[in-house]
Amino acid sequence: MPKLIDTHCHLHFSAYDADRDAVLSRMREREVWGITIGTAMENSRAGIVFAEAQEDIWATVGLHPSHCTSDHHDEQEGAVSESHVDPEVLKALALSSKKVVAIGESGLDFYRLDDAEDIDEEKEKQEVSFRHHIDVALDLDVPLVIHCREALARLTEILQEYQTNKKKPRGVIHSFTGTWNEAKPFLDLGFHIAVNGIATFPLKKSQNPETSIDKTIERIPLDKLLLETDAPYLAPGSHRGKRNEPVYVEDVARHVAQVRNMSFEEAAKRTTENARNLFQI
Repeated sequence: MPKLIDTHCHLHFSAYDADRDAVLSRMREREVWGITIGTAMENSRAGIVFAEAQEDIWATVGLHPSHCTSDHHDEQEGAVSESHVDPEVLKALALSSKKVVAIGESGLDFYRLDDAEDIDEEKEKQEVSFRHHIDVALDLDVPLVIHCREALARLTEILQEYQTNKKKPRGVIHSFTGTWNEAKPFLDLGFHIAVNGIATFPLKKSQNPETSIDKTIERIPLDKLLLETDAPYLAPGSHRGKRNEPVYVEDVARHVAQVRNMSFEEAAKRTTENARNLFQI
């Protein structure tokens, strides 16, 4: 039983090429397991190879929604050759290893669509890809890892469409920073909510404290709460501006414990149980 599980990191990305063994060593010293997240087919394959070589690392396979509609990608991802996903390829990749525990990162990202010639057409490309991911996850009976940026309402609508199925999608809304009113529909659908280092950032001067992520963390049912880092991105406040690492999930756990007025040990125990139950690790 690990002390904590970082349910969303990118340990196989190039940010760790120079010292990955040291990063893993720090994780093991702190009793942290990790799930390394794929964002395109090639790096999903690389993530599987990496996870298979580690006893305490698992992987996911998916195509990040921004790759469907934008040429932008972080160089740390490596090459991204596709702008759409073939569901049969996705399924075969997921079945290629027992270390694959979820489908994703997929979802909706409308952040960079303002300059698109036809915004509706671009949104449709992302939705088609997301539905392929949902269908594969349902077929394999595994959870989804969902990315959503500036599209929470539409994401809710799509997931609600599947509620008439005998099998319903399940999984986690990753890197959640929204309000309670935005979180509740996903919880009503049975999804988990994951928070990361963003939750530790100080409030912006213009922000209403009642709409802060802390107010959401207070109300998320404890059995639906997950912790993550999104490393190498989004380092928590005490490491802000530096490369993030999975061990910093401990900072997130301590923040959650403080917000919920519970011990760090209990917060760690409960969120770790949630991760193990969802991802079957």
